[in-house]
Amino acid sequence: MASSTCPKCTSTRFEIKEAEPKGSKYKVMFVQCSACGAVVGVTDYYSVPSLLEKIAAKLGFKLFA
Repeated sequence: MASSTCPKCTSTRFEIKEAEPKGSKYKVMFVQCSACGAVVGVTDYYSVPSLLEKIAAKLGFKLFA
């Protein structure tokens, strides 16, 4: 199985870092190299499926069996 590597320094260790990009009113989570900090991906700050499940539960619905 192949290991993911940083395109900048070839490290195989990554971390998640919270950030609020300039000009944005929303936070995001950067997936970045633990060694050099190169950003390799971005994901939402909040887990959308988790938020939907909580809203559905408050409305009396169950989304998943």
